[in-house]
Amino acid sequence: MRKLIIPEALKEEFSTVEAIWHCNRSTRRVDALVVSWVKYEKQLRRLFSFFVFQHPKITEKTLDDVISAFVANRNLNPETFITGIKELGITPIPKLLGDAHANLWAEIKRIKVYRNKIMHGQQTGQGIQSAQLERDVIHIINWMSALAEASDSAFGYDGLKRGAYRIAKTSANVPIQKYPFCNTNELKNWLSTLKV
Repeated sequence: MRKLIIPEALKEEFSTVEAIWHCNRSTRRVDALVVSWVKYEKQLRRLFSFFVFQHPKITEKTLDDVISAFVANRNLNPETFITGIKELGITPIPKLLGDAHANLWAEIKRIKVYRNKIMHGQQTGQGIQSAQLERDVIHIINWMSALAEASDSAFGYDGLKRGAYRIAKTSANVPIQKYPFCNTNELKNWLSTLKV
């Protein structure tokens, strides 16, 4: 089995993946990929939420309504979070990651094709071997590490730490170019317009 190296910034988030990776179960590679993918999606959601939470009208009193707006939208996914970040006028993810983006994103898009089948318990029909699953876990780690480093440097938040609301309200505000919403109903409407 390939050696798994977890960058320091991802150590806590990937402790479960590391445990799965080193167990002796026959499904450990698929299981490690699925858990890694969930963490990839979660990082983008947290980063997007961090920007939304900086809206001056989002407070402790309105936070539950804001979270409900997220929960009500079944079409939010990593790609729509990336679109939402761009629509807020923040440095878009491709620009944030620079030259590394093209290669990293190509791997993420390729993995997503068979990830969808795996997550729904279906056959992929691609004959994916264990070595490829191992490489793909490493590709996800590389994407997340690059995004964490770039976003922490640019915005003071890596998308990995828990408590995005608290961090958003206590960190120096990121210069949001425009908020396309003024209240929770408008937020809900805006979220429904985010497309890939």
